[in-house]
Amino acid sequence: MDAADFSEDAPGTLISLPEGAPAFVPNRLPPPLHLSPALLPDVEAARGAVSELVGQARLVANLELVARALARREAVLSSRLEGTNTEIVEVLLQQADTAPVEEDTDLHEVLNYTETISLARAWMDEGRRLGPPLIKDLHSRLLSGVRGRDKRPGEYRLKNVYIGDRARGFKGARFVPPPYEHVPLLMDDLVAFTAGSPAYGPMIDSALAHYQFETIHPFEDGNGRLGRLLVPLQLVERGVLDRPLIYLGPFLDAHEAEYRDGLLQVSRSGSWEAWLRFFLEALRATATDALQRVQSIMELQLRYRELLRLRASSKFAFPALDLVFDSVFVSAGQLATTFSTTPTTARAIIDSFVDLGILKPYGRVAHRHRWVCHELLERVYQ
Repeated sequence: MDAADFSEDAPGTLISLPEGAPAFVPNRLPPPLHLSPALLPDVEAARGAVSELVGQARLVANLELVARALARREAVLSSRLEGTNTEIVEVLLQQADTAPVEEDTDLHEVLNYTETISLARAWMDEGRRLGPPLIKDLHSRLLSGVRGRDKRPGEYRLKNVYIGDRARGFKGARFVPPPYEHVPLLMDDLVAFTAGSPAYGPMIDSALAHYQFETIHPFEDGNGRLGRLLVPLQLVERGVLDRPLIYLGPFLDAHEAEYRDGLLQVSRSGSWEAWLRFFLEALRATATDALQRVQSIMELQLRYRELLRLRASSKFAFPALDLVFDSVFVSAGQLATTFSTTPTTARAIIDSFVDLGILKPYGRVAHRHRWVCHELLERVYQ
């Protein structure tokens, strides 16, 4: 990292490291922004899209089904930014099967992400605040049994790090985060900002907080995934969302270069407005996409329930439909176990769902025949 790349407008200071390179220490939030009126339409577009999503989600019969669906998709696409290569079908099949998964695999990393999201929701429902203890607990779960488990999961880093080509080291790094000894105070300041009174409104404050977290880079590994997860959690804590339904991973995966360049240019030259415009578009596009998926779930639920009302006779039909919406993939054994019924009854339910067009045969997975709700997979998860 070259100190000459940082202008006098950079929102922080450079500190020399023993490794022979400068490190960037960001100033406390909020920065003194002078926002142009041209940014107002972006703010309103993001706010409007988020509000519409929240209103529609409140009409869903089982909001947890929606939340889990969006979280699974986020886990796959956000993890791709960290180099994993897992498909959503693999995640759904694994969660439906509930068999142990090998450590140190891409699939394990993605499953950890989905479980971390679930834990975050549960802990916040219990009243835990989004402070350093909760952030550390989430980080610990994120790295359990996967790459990075030897890099102090749940603890701030105790070494200096850099972002860039490993072969080029600190001096050739794209960016060098603050020295490790600055991390605890910087994180305390960040949490104070996110828990305090809004500085510029929740949308812009969210963009500022995400920049700050990624710039601090508080952990040795897992900062990207955790930083992206904190965005919807902070919006929940601010009362903007009822549930964490907005996950930026898919948008950022599609705009990775612009995302990383935007973060870097804020540090180098204080290019706040370009970063805010990008982040607000990420919120707007993500909320709009989530709204379409929520509407697809509602439409499918209504249509399938009407089919069952008219043509199904089993007392397990409606509970089985809820299981289909949660799992997407089902087996006769899964239904038999879930509803404490016989394999024959379970298979009869599946056959009736196939006749109604709700399920299609998928094939054998882990020695079990599987059926898939293809419309749900295509319209909500793809």
